[in-house]
Amino acid sequence: MTIEVSINGNKDFFYIALEDRLVRAGVSIVDTPSHKTIKIGIDIDDDSDIMIVPGSTTNTRPRVIISIYDLLIPNGKNKWGSNIIYEWLEYVKNDNQPPLNTEEVHYWVNIRDAVEAIVMLLLSDTFNDINGHLHLCGRRAWFNDSVFEELEMLWLRYTNTINYSHTVESLSRIPNPVKENRINNRLRPDLAFLNKVMLRAGGDGWHPPTPLRTGLMELLAQNL
Repeated sequence: MTIEVSINGNKDFFYIALEDRLVRAGVSIVDTPSHKTIKIGIDIDDDSDIMIVPGSTTNTRPRVIISIYDLLIPNGKNKWGSNIIYEWLEYVKNDNQPPLNTEEVHYWVNIRDAVEAIVMLLLSDTFNDINGHLHLCGRRAWFNDSVFEELEMLWLRYTNTINYSHTVESLSRIPNPVKENRINNRLRPDLAFLNKVMLRAGGDGWHPPTPLRTGLMELLAQNL
């Protein structure tokens, strides 16, 4: 039986990515929901079955709430948490150093991994049993300066490629993302419930596969 879904919210990059993945999964997207329709609300206060929001929320009406943190969207600036990376990219392009809070961390997760997890839950036989607030973000903490160093390295490789100026040193330069003796001043959102429902849905739990470097390369390619 075909699953029927309606999506309500601003048609931004996340909306488009989710809609596209649902269509590719064989889900029917409808404008006028019926009693059998799964209603998805994206950052909107309505009577949705699933509400998906950037960051936390105090809304408790929907049966399922998914809070997404530090979502990396390569397509352009957005409200989902990655605007700071776009700001850093402009500093990198201009060979300037931004004012970085080197004690701040983010738990970056690629938009593909987030959308894939949501669609997996929607299509699972256990979806109707899910009830509560899911928190979704990356598992690993990234300090701001580590991400900036990654951007610098990727931009240098790009400019060296188009200028035919690669050297052994430039090609072997790989930033070390592990910073010793650093205090993480932001606790990671609790991923336990998300991991549990993904296991029940038949997956391997929440282990987003896309490396941050891949996401940054995509972001760079989209914003040259």
